[in-house]
Amino acid sequence: MEYIIKIKKEKRNLLKDKWVWKMAYRDARKNFARLFLFISSVIIGIAAVVSINSFNANLQRSIDEQAKDLLGADLIVNANNPFEEELLAAFDSIQSQEQAEEANLASMAMFMTSTPGTRLIRIVALRGGFPFYGGIETSPGDAYNIMKSAPFVMVDENLASQYDVSSEDSVQLGGMVFQIAGEVSKIPGGGGIQSTFTPSVYISLDYLDSTNLVQYGSRVNYKRYFKFETEEQTEAAIEILKPIIRKYGHSYETVDGRKENLGEGFRNLYRFFNLLAFIALILGCIGVASSVHIYVREKRETVAVLRCIGASGWQSFNIFFIQTAFLGLLGSALGVSLGLAIQYLLPQLLSEFIPLNLNLQISWSAVIEGLILGVVISLLFSVLPLVSVRFVPPLTVLRTNFEPLKTVSKVRITVIILILLFPFLFAAYQSDSLIIGASFFAALLIAFTALATVAMLLMKTVRRFFPSGWSFVWRQSLANLFRPNNQTVVLVVVIGLGAFLMATLNIVQNSLLNQVEFIGEENQSNTILFDIQPGQKEGVVELTKENELPVQQLVPIITCRISSINGKSVSEIQNDTTDAIPNWAITREYRVTYRDSLHSAETLERGTLQHISNDSVYVTISAGMHENLQVDIGDTVVFDIQGVPVRTYISGVRDVEWPKDPPNFIFVFPQGVLEQAPQIFVLTTRIEGQSQANNYQRELVTLFPNVSLIDLRLVLSTIDEFFDKVSFVIQFMALFSIVTGLVVLAGAVMNSKYLRLKENVLLRTIGAMKKQIWGMTILEYGYLGFFAGLTGIGLSVLSGWALAVFFFEIIFLPDFVSLILIWLGIILLTIFVGWLNTRDVINRSPLEVLRKEG
Repeated sequence: MEYIIKIKKEKRNLLKDKWVWKMAYRDARKNFARLFLFISSVIIGIAAVVSINSFNANLQRSIDEQAKDLLGADLIVNANNPFEEELLAAFDSIQSQEQAEEANLASMAMFMTSTPGTRLIRIVALRGGFPFYGGIETSPGDAYNIMKSAPFVMVDENLASQYDVSSEDSVQLGGMVFQIAGEVSKIPGGGGIQSTFTPSVYISLDYLDSTNLVQYGSRVNYKRYFKFETEEQTEAAIEILKPIIRKYGHSYETVDGRKENLGEGFRNLYRFFNLLAFIALILGCIGVASSVHIYVREKRETVAVLRCIGASGWQSFNIFFIQTAFLGLLGSALGVSLGLAIQYLLPQLLSEFIPLNLNLQISWSAVIEGLILGVVISLLFSVLPLVSVRFVPPLTVLRTNFEPLKTVSKVRITVIILILLFPFLFAAYQSDSLIIGASFFAALLIAFTALATVAMLLMKTVRRFFPSGWSFVWRQSLANLFRPNNQTVVLVVVIGLGAFLMATLNIVQNSLLNQVEFIGEENQSNTILFDIQPGQKEGVVELTKENELPVQQLVPIITCRISSINGKSVSEIQNDTTDAIPNWAITREYRVTYRDSLHSAETLERGTLQHISNDSVYVTISAGMHENLQVDIGDTVVFDIQGVPVRTYISGVRDVEWPKDPPNFIFVFPQGVLEQAPQIFVLTTRIEGQSQANNYQRELVTLFPNVSLIDLRLVLSTIDEFFDKVSFVIQFMALFSIVTGLVVLAGAVMNSKYLRLKENVLLRTIGAMKKQIWGMTILEYGYLGFFAGLTGIGLSVLSGWALAVFFFEIIFLPDFVSLILIWLGIILLTIFVGWLNTRDVINRSPLEVLRKEG
């Protein structure tokens, strides 16, 4: 009993033991260079987390400060058709300080510049003092005032660059020619990444009608901007306008709504970057555990000597525990400093994706999180290998291979449980979602398990089927995979995880990009003409044939709205709180067509095709929308088609591949019903050569200025350019994980080189030449890179497939050539790092090592 009391007292006083602190300092001073690899793993992992957390804190603060400047107003009301009289009267009744108007639509523009050409653009017609907050950045500075006062236009700066625009040039919009007043680099609601996909041309709203672009069927979006003196006035205006806006299916946006939307959009990016940082941190944890494990294995004899002179197991443990605690704190501090420096690079990388002026400051919450996290992972992942120090017996001095009788303790079990919980809790905390955290942790656990299993099977297979008839170099390189103190499992896991991450990113990126290329190859059409008026139909068809282009589709389009569903009017559905039909689904404007057959992008999921039976009209609906509208086969839907009610019945549900051969439709009517209704037409064709496309587009804009054209090849090249930018950002963020993996790999190899000194001395002593040892090293790391890379890429194919099919809901289209190149790169990189860190061992003479050992 007295012995137990003495042991408990000893544990309490260990950290006050001056001898323990002195020994920890002396040992660390001699081994600081080696322990620096331990610090490096912590530094990079913490730098990744701190840079992203600090950047996100600054981003959220900037969103809060600049949301009103980004919106340009206190309130915006949006509609896809002219505002109704009731709503206009409500606009006039509210007490606003100022109002402004906007109408925007897609149209073709003909640039009359030194680099002439035609392009589908977005016309933004403005009237009033918008923006009320923030500002417009133009070149020259007075371009906006010039545009509002005369028939001038401003163009987005990327358009100005593409067509080499100057102040002497002009652009034709519809039937009117405008002189170019200048270019726009920043405007609330536009510019930035949006201009990459939908470049805009800005004109005064007073001249929109003169262009003759707004005709029946034209898709024009209308906005009304409001400025109020106080937030109370804004809230009061919303209370007045909200019921009317909802009644007509319009929408509105406020400063708080813009904050929420921006925050949600960037939250997804933030979560993705956090998971990349999480990978870097987990690899860092492996590096910590690996470095300390090898370090402790080498210190067994030192610990045995300490035990012989009277040191307890806990004293021996605390010598190394103090070292890791201080080094972890130092690594955390350096990682925080590096992370704060890196955050200043992120705005440059993301400048095209972030419509904000970021004023970066130090986020002290991120700093504190980084320091705490660094110390936690340093201690948590070093304690497990350190626990074995307590059980090193004094007899190890005489018998090196002597193993302790006890290796399991309550401390070890507790640490193992904490290590298993750490990745899940940290992933959930960083992603702010238990589901995302659990999913990522599960994927990581599967990857770890698969890689570790491959490593153990590799060792077991090589040991069992060892090729005894091979040459010495080949046999010895294979034997190194399962020799005592081998690093096969650690290296396969680290290398494989790096391969898994890089290959998964590559697969997702290629699937998203190649999605458009795949659809383009499947589609018969790559050019779409829309807003063709009935009187222009024959002329457009003739023009297409004159240019020796095929008419793939000529599709009529009728606009309509839903009046009632199964006898309940839209207003009754809106007022019924028990009805779960979304308001947007019943108030939106639908564009429908008529035909008696299926389109190439459609399959009949169930029911029958659209038809007329006993003077009853049967229509089909697209899969998914029937769930939103809560209708099924046999249900009744009454449409308001330009003031004429048309009662229809649902006859079938179509599964539609929306990107394939557009246009595609939610509702399809049978022939014989809508032929006399007001309608427009869409024509699709296929153009192979760019010169043919340019000629066709110029003639089209000249003869039919209101008809717009979408060149899917241009869309593809734009998406390609966009993904190149996104890919660069992703690859930069992935560098955290890659560099951490390289550090861990180098650490494992450098730590193991101290164990290999004796092995190489023995090999050199029995006559092995440097050339043979070089060969064994290259082959051994070649095996590790080969199997680790193959396993990691194999796992990435599964994860990439799951992400493509279930998360992004796209076609799984990996680039296997890129994956093979990644695999070969990993093999070569592994061999290079292995060679780089073992050359010192190979170049040492046996006598030098023996003298040192002596």
